[in-house]
Amino acid sequence: MEGTLLDGGLVITMDPERRMIEDGGVLIQGDTIFAVGKSASIKEQFTWNERMDTRGHVILPGFVETHIHLSEHIVRSLIPDDDREWLPSWLVPIYSALNPEDEYYATLLASMEMLKTGTTTFCEAGTCMHPDAVADALKKTGMRGILGRWTWDLPPGPERMKQTTEQALQSNQDLISLVKGLDVEEIQAWPLLLGMGTISDELLVGAKRLADDNGLGLGFMHASNIPSLETETQIQSLHHFEKLGILAPNLKLTHMVYVEDHEIDLLRDHGVKITHCPTAAMKHSKGICKYGRFPEMVEKGICVSLGVDSANSSDHANMLRLIHLVVQLYKDFRMDQSVFPAESVLEMATLRGAEALLMEKSIGSIEPGKKADFVLFNRNHPEWHPLINIANNLAYAVTDRSIDRVFVAGKLVLDQGKMVGIDENKVFEKVDELALKLLERAHVSPRLKWPLV
Repeated sequence: MEGTLLDGGLVITMDPERRMIEDGGVLIQGDTIFAVGKSASIKEQFTWNERMDTRGHVILPGFVETHIHLSEHIVRSLIPDDDREWLPSWLVPIYSALNPEDEYYATLLASMEMLKTGTTTFCEAGTCMHPDAVADALKKTGMRGILGRWTWDLPPGPERMKQTTEQALQSNQDLISLVKGLDVEEIQAWPLLLGMGTISDELLVGAKRLADDNGLGLGFMHASNIPSLETETQIQSLHHFEKLGILAPNLKLTHMVYVEDHEIDLLRDHGVKITHCPTAAMKHSKGICKYGRFPEMVEKGICVSLGVDSANSSDHANMLRLIHLVVQLYKDFRMDQSVFPAESVLEMATLRGAEALLMEKSIGSIEPGKKADFVLFNRNHPEWHPLINIANNLAYAVTDRSIDRVFVAGKLVLDQGKMVGIDENKVFEKVDELALKLLERAHVSPRLKWPLV
């Protein structure tokens, strides 16, 4: 048969039994996993035309990133720590000045960073200004992703970003049609709204109908600030969303720092998915040590996945750094070492991410019939020795320096740490050039506390 055999690695399947297969084999046929098991057994049963020696490697399902603002990669780490007006003073001017070339290269850069750190699938946060350019960049990198465009209808400006409810819904329908027309299985589009008090009930209801009619998910940011942007004094109640008919298994809510016990029950009862952005929460002082109820959500059976947010919140797109943080942070917050064990956090980065994006039948684990999305770690690094408790090692010790190869849909997109088919230095040079032009157009200047001489 035509196919590629990954031969001899330690395969962390994340299957229902959570098998970890020594001297394992994974047989790929096209974009799909055909067989998983001991290499010797696969060799006895099947034939193939290509073989990759993966001895000395650990094979893990690709990470699934469920909330990232791609466009901000072109202005990474721009916003000073002490400026609370980060949205109106910094980000809105930047987004309103973005052109297609900016977003194309920002997406290339963000995708490269994600792939190099093990993420194979992402969901954009709903802030693309030129989705066609973003889609072009995704086709170049080979990543699997869900796109969303900047959508709101309440803010009065800036003029270029102002939208009526009808315009906002139509632009999302146009995006869905555009992406369907690409006929690229790895690229989807959802109605992804900004949230946080910028969207009307009419837009919410219309976006939910659009998602349902097209068999898609719906997402927006919520419960992220106190005092919140939703109102001057309080956050919109989830019970209000329930009355609108918004709460459902195809709804993904991001941030969700401020949630009461009765609201956790509401989320569980309606099967709502949650994206936790821990590094963004810490940088923006959301108080997750005091208010975050994510362990309780997981205990109640709610799907909680992980997101980096943006290049001005986390300032990176590295899922391993999120894993390292979450596996330790809540143990200290709760003074309880049993909170968020390594295995649970690895599930958040893989299985729960796939579930949040309604892709649990196709990605998130290494099983026959699922898409061939893998990360191969080279064990020829100190952090991999000795390998005694594999889950602990992955969650606490391993860094992206040992990521050697990455497959998406059966295609090798990262080989020996280098992007396949992309001139990395050209992307870096172009991003540096475009960033300066964008800052000038947006009338935004970096504010450095140390002199640059």
